[in-house]
Amino acid sequence: MILEVQHETRFSYSRPVTETIAEVRMEPTSDAEQSCRSFALQVSPRTESFRYCDGLGNSVHHFNVLESHDEIRILAASVIETHPRPRAVDSCRALYPLDLSGAGLEVLDYLKLRGPISWSPRLPPLLEVLRPAEGSFVAAFVRNVADYIRTHFEYAPDVTLANSPIDDVLEQGKGVCQDFTHLMIAVLRYHGVPARYVSGYLHRPHEHSQSHAWCEVWLPELGWFGVDPTNDSPIDEHYVKVAVGRDFTDVSPNRGTYRGEAREEIFVRVETRTLTTLPSRSWQEQLPPLHVPLTAIVPRKRPSSNQQDEQQQQ
Repeated sequence: MILEVQHETRFSYSRPVTETIAEVRMEPTSDAEQSCRSFALQVSPRTESFRYCDGLGNSVHHFNVLESHDEIRILAASVIETHPRPRAVDSCRALYPLDLSGAGLEVLDYLKLRGPISWSPRLPPLLEVLRPAEGSFVAAFVRNVADYIRTHFEYAPDVTLANSPIDDVLEQGKGVCQDFTHLMIAVLRYHGVPARYVSGYLHRPHEHSQSHAWCEVWLPELGWFGVDPTNDSPIDEHYVKVAVGRDFTDVSPNRGTYRGEAREEIFVRVETRTLTTLPSRSWQEQLPPLHVPLTAIVPRKRPSSNQQDEQQQQ
């Protein structure tokens, strides 16, 4: 499947500010399951952006705006060809407890509880319900965790924040994809199964598309494979991966700082469409207008006078 993704973010300020410095993680990755054919980043006020690869292998673009401004508009446009590999997850014979003797440091780094995936006194009952039996298949355990989260927690926007710990979703019994992904990762890691956070997009035919989050799990016979606890489904050609990390804080779509005394609001919209063929090299000059409305994002924390808030995933 060939997908075009447009991801627009607007920072609006109550009065002019200066010297904004920001970085964004919006360029889709290329791996065995997808190829990013083209990527373009437009920033207004117009400024030059620079690109580097972070320590987790994610593409990062950064820029600064020195002139006085009361709004910044960022439009990231991508063309991605998805070709997920069929994964016979149930054929994996790895047993619990998982033998990680052959795993490298790049895998073992995804076993520790940290950041929003921290220990909660509300976690033990869930761990006990989902505890796998010794000698059972780990693949079945992974599937059970995703199914449990999907059926026992309610999808509800605006009840958690971008940096909410798993304690919040456990207390309220509701949240968004970011919370469900953090929760699934916590359960898997506690039981010795490496799991990492993935940010990206979900193309939903005939519905509004959205930024999305899911997790990838590592098993010896399969390597990393994706599971979406929000929809209790494996990753297919409708998913576009942008970045991976230990939790949301490693992959937030944007972060930065600015100089000035102003109240900041963040608005976001994402639109995807399927293409029949790969477009020309100048495709970004003929992008169709976005038809979905801008959505206000709940701040990561109370706005300060000089800190841009990270964008919460939907």
